Amino acid sequence: MNQKLTLNKSKSIMKKVLSALLIAAMAILLVNNSFAKGKKIKYGKVGLADLQMTTYEFDTSAVAVVLYEKGEYDGTNHQFYFHRRLKILKKEGLDFANYEFNTGAKGFIKGITFNLEGGKIIETKLDKHNIYEEKIWDYKFEYNVAMPNVKVGSVLDIEVKYDGFPPVWYFQRSIPVVLSELELGDNQYLTFRKSLGGIIRPQSVGYNHWRAENMPAFISEAYISSDKNYLSRIELDINETHFPGYYALEYTSSWKSVQTILLRINSFGKALEWPNGFLNKYAKEIEEAATTDTEKAKLAVEKIKSLVSWNGVSRFTIAEDNLSEVAKDKEGNSAEINLMLIELLDKLDLDARPMVMSTRANGMLHPTYPSLNKLNYVVAYVNVDGKPLILDATSKDLAWNMLPVRCLNYGGRVLDGHNTQAAIISPKEKFAKRAYYDLTLDENMNLSGKLSYLNKDYAAYSFRNDYKSYLGDQDYVENLANDKDGLSIIDYKIENVKVLEKPVSEKYEIEIEDAVSVIDGQAFINMFLFEQINENPFKLEERKYPVDFAYARAASGVVRIAVPENFTIAELPKPVSISLPEKSAKFTMIYQMNNNVLTLNYKLLINRSVFPENAYLYIKEFYSQVINNQGYPVVFNIN
Repeated sequence: MNQKLTLNKSKSIMKKVLSALLIAAMAILLVNNSFAKGKKIKYGKVGLADLQMTTYEFDTSAVAVVLYEKGEYDGTNHQFYFHRRLKILKKEGLDFANYEFNTGAKGFIKGITFNLEGGKIIETKLDKHNIYEEKIWDYKFEYNVAMPNVKVGSVLDIEVKYDGFPPVWYFQRSIPVVLSELELGDNQYLTFRKSLGGIIRPQSVGYNHWRAENMPAFISEAYISSDKNYLSRIELDINETHFPGYYALEYTSSWKSVQTILLRINSFGKALEWPNGFLNKYAKEIEEAATTDTEKAKLAVEKIKSLVSWNGVSRFTIAEDNLSEVAKDKEGNSAEINLMLIELLDKLDLDARPMVMSTRANGMLHPTYPSLNKLNYVVAYVNVDGKPLILDATSKDLAWNMLPVRCLNYGGRVLDGHNTQAAIISPKEKFAKRAYYDLTLDENMNLSGKLSYLNKDYAAYSFRNDYKSYLGDQDYVENLANDKDGLSIIDYKIENVKVLEKPVSEKYEIEIEDAVSVIDGQAFINMFLFEQINENPFKLEERKYPVDFAYARAASGVVRIAVPENFTIAELPKPVSISLPEKSAKFTMIYQMNNNVLTLNYKLLINRSVFPENAYLYIKEFYSQVINNQGYPVVFNIN
């Protein structure tokens, strides 16, 4: 009797499992069929299949998936509308419930979160308090939206409508997209330019009508400038408008027309037309202190850094009414700070002009086509002692003539009020870090002695950026010791953290445990210690976008270890010299033993900032060989 009950119970459970699997499979099939076949999808009408979906069949690792996305431009009414539906599949996908997007005018937004609870579909509407709006300038608004009551399994619907033309449409994201579609209607009063980009191009399915189905998630890897450069997309810019009752207006038919627009708006060009008399006293002080134009430029950058702190917002337009208000607030966005710098340089009779650009995170400017939509930053372009300099005053951790990493994005456009010119950003400074170990190995197989680092240029910038998150030297040093296995720091001295023109120097008295292994009368020591690269940052079988290091790199070091008298060499790694063509990258290491002192000299040089995609396998193999050679220990016989 009990056996029969158990058997029936097992059959019942099996039926439930098979039924659940069948429902899940049908849900996936229904979801893919309904979207891929072009079935009309209405905002606010979510089916049971969407909510029962638990995985995406084409990418079971996906944490979320865009089920449907369509943008439509109504040329008759000059309105853009888009609808996006997204499914949260895993806990890691909850962040995709937060949206950020730009519009060409004030937007009207509504959204609903759908959840399946107790077999019922529960709707939670987006509240206006979950929508943050910021006007960037006359033709650009930025919105941040946080959808409510989001959990694993939720389906999110969002609808946005605004007057104007879309700046860009992405068919691909960091999560899969089942269906994405863009349709642009004609408007007899405007002309626009479209530029298709990305590794995978959308399909043209009609006049100004594109579609992409089952678009895979974009896989981002280390050392990439921005995903936005390689996502499947269409970038759009209005060339000109000629609405009835208004003058014809050129927007992006040329960079000169872009300049005309920018110089006449209050948040850019007009800010430079104000007298900005609050800067006069600083100009006078600098004139009295400086003997050359280079000194004037240096003191001007330092003065602006001392007056205003960057609020972390990248813009090419000001948010305040004028620059004097920014000075009073002692805080501002990047445009407010750098336009103030341009004004001060101008008062010093230096040939300073605004240079508009796009930051790394925002993606590259098109090499041929002018754009308003792509601009999000401005720096100062100035000729000093016959040499052009590109200056930025937002970072208090950088030397006066260095640009922050966000600006290392190939180039921008210099505006002089008459013509414009392209300017290339190519930093001469490197990420240069040198390590020096001078240690002694005792009879207990522990190391003790000195460790020092010299951080130059972008390595110094990186150190200073990291250092300011700590309470001071002691807090930084305690964290450093905790981060390195077996490291104890007995004493320390850190110099030039605030002296920006000098390298940052770190000097430590240290002890290291567990760095030496003893097996069968032999001691094994990896001489790279804490400088060893443990993991190759390049893992893809194929990479279809460049490797972008932002700047050249130089990691070098000397490691000296005095070993006990009863140690003799059993195995010493051979000298190594590995190079890529044209010496674009090079690694060398050489060991020497002299009077019981073992010395390692090494250098790892990346001599160019960008490698094309066809060099990917070479740079990947280069790093593999570096890691492999760094992994060889020195073996001693213990006599």
